Amino acid sequence: MKQVLVASVRIACALALGFFAMAAQADAIPVFANGQGVSCETCHTTFPGMTPYGMMTMMTNFQNLDWKKQRQAFPFAVRSQIVSYLGNGDHPQQTFANTLSILGGGFIGKNFTWYTEQPFVDGGAPGITEQAWISWNGLLGGTNSLQVGKAHTWFPFMPAHGWTLGDYLLATQDNGQNSFEPNDARWGATFNGMSNEFMYSLGYTTSVDPIQHAFDFNKEDGNRVLDFNLSYGGMSKPWTVGIVGMRGTAPLLDVDGSYLQSDLFSREGLYYSYQTPKWYIQTMYYHGYDNQPDIGAPGASFNGAMLEVQRSLSRKDFILARYDLASSDSLNRQYILDYAHNFVPNLKATVELGMSPQSHPSIGLALDFAGPWEQGKRFLANGESVSTTDATPPPIRHMTVAAQAMNGDVNAGAKLVQANGCEGCHGAHLMGGGVGPKLYGIEKRLSSDQIADFIIHPRAPMPDFGFTAEQVNDIVAYLSSLDGGANSTQPVVTFDPAAPVDVATISVRFPGTPPSSVSVLPIMQMGSSTMQTRTVQLQQSSTDPHVFTGKVVFSMGGPWTIRLQYDGQTLDVPLTVGG
Repeated sequence: MKQVLVASVRIACALALGFFAMAAQADAIPVFANGQGVSCETCHTTFPGMTPYGMMTMMTNFQNLDWKKQRQAFPFAVRSQIVSYLGNGDHPQQTFANTLSILGGGFIGKNFTWYTEQPFVDGGAPGITEQAWISWNGLLGGTNSLQVGKAHTWFPFMPAHGWTLGDYLLATQDNGQNSFEPNDARWGATFNGMSNEFMYSLGYTTSVDPIQHAFDFNKEDGNRVLDFNLSYGGMSKPWTVGIVGMRGTAPLLDVDGSYLQSDLFSREGLYYSYQTPKWYIQTMYYHGYDNQPDIGAPGASFNGAMLEVQRSLSRKDFILARYDLASSDSLNRQYILDYAHNFVPNLKATVELGMSPQSHPSIGLALDFAGPWEQGKRFLANGESVSTTDATPPPIRHMTVAAQAMNGDVNAGAKLVQANGCEGCHGAHLMGGGVGPKLYGIEKRLSSDQIADFIIHPRAPMPDFGFTAEQVNDIVAYLSSLDGGANSTQPVVTFDPAAPVDVATISVRFPGTPPSSVSVLPIMQMGSSTMQTRTVQLQQSSTDPHVFTGKVVFSMGGPWTIRLQYDGQTLDVPLTVGG
């Protein structure tokens, strides 16, 4: 009881220090939350855990973000973690700074992204460069990238983004002198990309050493690994299946540290996950073989497995249970139970109970935060801060644009759409298929008022082009003319609030005879792919039979499509959540 009290006091002091030292709140990679002006929860559950949208953003090396907006933002942030373990029969009570790092990232032009992470403290010891890479994006006409530098080892579930205090055993187990671990970041080059439900990568990596040893291809100095990953699902499907295959060498050293020969090794794995807004279940089997894990040693197998179940209790509270094991020259097993609470989206506390055979139970507490990031603000590179709040536009201005929309110059609007590269996000001929929603036929899904509002007050990741009222008028006229003009028999859909964060009331008004049944299907836009949630049945208003309403809950921020279904007909309505 005394140990719990002492550890709680230490964590409380650390928490107070964190609030005092970090007036600006933070996230795991607040560089991009700040740069895009969006909620931390767009990409993270409890950081550094990832949402499907966040995983897609990371796997595409951030190329789906608004590059112009990101270049305006302050490109660096600080992240820290303080950990305290209660004493048991195996180790004394201890509290230490586990992580203190500077993070940086952004764009070099439209098609190049970069990221760096330099720890001052890593695992309680002086840190070396964790990540430092540049990526050439948009290759071969898609989301393909060539990433060069030091980056996390590509692996089906990216163990470096686990949020528990204990590591995944299968990602941190050695075999003799072979110290290759998928949990590490390594120097090298990787070609990666995604196409609909498929994600893939092929990379060649070298050492984990500091930057002065970058791209040291001498096999006597460290591992040399060819790494292939392929996964399917996780976008429109709630499940993901992935495989990984690795072939590499590890140096075998004599007792005096001199190089003798290389160990040829292989690693293969099969991964499966299932994710809903409340549940996240993942499991993996990992197998390998070392021809000679140590000097004079015979060939030996490597085996590992894990099963993890995560439950979201609320937007702030998460629990996780995991069993994992790894067997090589030693056998290790562990049971882990974690609880995390986000005080704000960027500051959290974690409690973990860890158990393993022949060891006493271990209880750990941690406090994580980073910055600068603050809800409703963007910190810019010039030292200024600007608001990201989508304020309601003045009624006169808003109504003026809407009232004049049908009087706009269609040809002028077409030139503006072409000159500003709208097809890059909204697809060829604005038919969808890119990061942004389909614009063809938008006047049948939104009123002129709503179209104008999306242009004047864009929701991330759409940039603010700074169009004048006349230009907005022309663009609305052009978009409304793409399929021949508005059809007065189509329903009008509105949301309250207009730019929701997590929950919205949807209202649908039908101008003619009301349908017998109306439902909506929220669909998360994931680049060129989608992820569906559950269908919501709308209820007919008791005071106006032409109006149907219902409540929609969004599992994460980002671009969504609300699919309206009634009497055999379907309409897709674009909506941006979070920010």
